[in-house]
Amino acid sequence: MRIRGKSLLLSLVLLLTGFLVAYSYQQTKNEPQMVQLNDTQWEKEYFYQQKLLEIEQRNKQLRDELREKRGQIQQFESNLAESEQMVVDYVEKKKELQLLAGELPVKGPGVKVTLSDAQYVPEKDNINNYIVHESHIHLVINELLSAGAKAVSINGQRYFRDSYISCTGPVVTVDGIKHSAPFVISAIGDSHVLYSSLDLTRGVIDQLENKHVDVQLMKDGEVKMEARLTSER
Repeated sequence: MRIRGKSLLLSLVLLLTGFLVAYSYQQTKNEPQMVQLNDTQWEKEYFYQQKLLEIEQRNKQLRDELREKRGQIQQFESNLAESEQMVVDYVEKKKELQLLAGELPVKGPGVKVTLSDAQYVPEKDNINNYIVHESHIHLVINELLSAGAKAVSINGQRYFRDSYISCTGPVVTVDGIKHSAPFVISAIGDSHVLYSSLDLTRGVIDQLENKHVDVQLMKDGEVKMEARLTSER
């Protein structure tokens, strides 16, 4: 019974040893397959990493291109705004020149000066000394222009620096158009400055009154002047 027991124990030990040897051998045999599988996964991971890097580089390139395009658009918009401002400036300048040339009607605050012939003429005096002459009109206009008048008219007719005024008796001709008294000289500008420049002591009004010219001066909140007549050109 003891011999059988020992034999059985020895058989179990040998069986267990054999199993361990067989298992170790099987694990050793399968190890190259595990390494080969890891290599495949690494290749895939490397491949995907390369693709990811390529995508990131492409995205960076696209971002740079987008940034450049945005810069070009901003520059274009800036140039367009400058061009539009230049057009606006040109239009304003053209309008200003047209106003100066009298090609457009104009209105604004200013003053009105009315020159009339004297109502009383002594019997022995020359009547020409009591009527309005072109020199009287020139005196008023020159003072108004010196005070900053932007536009001047005589009886509604625009006056310009190249206008010609002549006098024949009681009739005054402005650029070929005849006018009779009273002569209403209108001016657009700072009404306070224009009024004050004419109303100075020993100024224009005093001089005209000393020459027997009846003068009326008033401020006007809105003086309107028509465009230059074709016949005046």
